[in-house]
Amino acid sequence: MMGNMLKPVNRILLVDDDAVTNMMHRRVIERSGRVKVIDVATDGQEALDLLCGDLAARRPLPELIFLDINMPGMGGFEFLEHYANLAIDPDSQLIIVMLSTSLLAADHARAEADPNVHSFCDKPLRVEKLLELVEEFQNRMKRKTPVS
Repeated sequence: MMGNMLKPVNRILLVDDDAVTNMMHRRVIERSGRVKVIDVATDGQEALDLLCGDLAARRPLPELIFLDINMPGMGGFEFLEHYANLAIDPDSQLIIVMLSTSLLAADHARAEADPNVHSFCDKPLRVEKLLELVEEFQNRMKRKTPVS
């Protein structure tokens, strides 16, 4: 086994209204072998409801959220506005990645300006990007964990 083998993260949340996109992204994530649980929400409100349920039940939040920009109902940017008001521990290592097919520079700039957004990626999600994000999450956790 390789010494730098990545451990799986516990949970990822996919937020996208397109069933085919969710299926493709789920397949990429499953094939990576680096994620234990994949939750899916079809709009921002459903994602907020999941997170609020986790907070109320004191369950661990997902480590990674892949968030589409354009969805009917509550879209990605509106989700971020509400997310900012949730009672989430500021030391949380949660990573939010905006996924989009949008070529608009304004969308990229808006995502990059949001302090809760880690990065902006083009769809579809690729395994290389997923592994990079899993490694980033694990590095954040190492920095957070005190060395004895």
